[in-house]
Amino acid sequence: MFKGNVSDFPLGTLVQTLCAAGRSGVLVVRPPWFEGRVRLAGGRVVHAVVEAREGMPALALLAGLKRAPFEFLVQEEPDGRTTIETTTELLLTHLLEATARWEALKHIPEDWGEVLRLRDGNGQQQLRPEDVQVLSLAEGQSVWRVLVHGEVPPLEVAVSLDRLIASGVLRSVPPLAFEAQRLVALPLYGPERGVAYVDEALYNEWARALKRGFGVRVRTPKGVEATFALKARAGIPQRIMLNDKDLRQLRLGRGVELEVWPEVL
Repeated sequence: MFKGNVSDFPLGTLVQTLCAAGRSGVLVVRPPWFEGRVRLAGGRVVHAVVEAREGMPALALLAGLKRAPFEFLVQEEPDGRTTIETTTELLLTHLLEATARWEALKHIPEDWGEVLRLRDGNGQQQLRPEDVQVLSLAEGQSVWRVLVHGEVPPLEVAVSLDRLIASGVLRSVPPLAFEAQRLVALPLYGPERGVAYVDEALYNEWARALKRGFGVRVRTPKGVEATFALKARAGIPQRIMLNDKDLRQLRLGRGVELEVWPEVL
């Protein structure tokens, strides 16, 4: 058994070394979000899997990791299937090409745990069919979940995500560990729309924890979500105040309980 990190030994180099040495065993790659397994037999890669992804798509997905610990185990793999039957030379060529395509993507965050959000007011965008498919999965999901569970190969999903983030249709934000607050909605009257007010104590609690600009995301009882700029107001514990027109757009009225949590801008 030996261990390392793909930041020091990129997957292509690692697989090439194992193949050249004629090794048999299981290469296990463990980023924070999933586990990838690559099985070798006599110096040939015969199987790769990341959750529902198998074969070359799984291997291409692992090639996109910038850092992740790995270990090579000289043992029998319980999953004895063969999902890769190509020659080692052709496999390494495909892996090299996949690595080069990943390196060309400049907008996908290195931290695949970041959460994807649709940007408001991004204007008219010419979307390709694959972009529409990715968008249907992206809102509120982490980057890695969209890559792993998309309907097209993960590298194609990555290309689409990179394009959508670059064009401003999507943004990625750090995941937050806050539990949703249940706050009762109150209406505000006036011209100020797109802004929510929460109690000063709650606002300060979030500000101390985040130490960066943030807004607020609300979820209605029917599961509709919306994001607002956020301000503090004294004396409204367990309440959230929204412009009356914003409430009506969400089909809400006074006294409805909303799930509320902060969101990094």
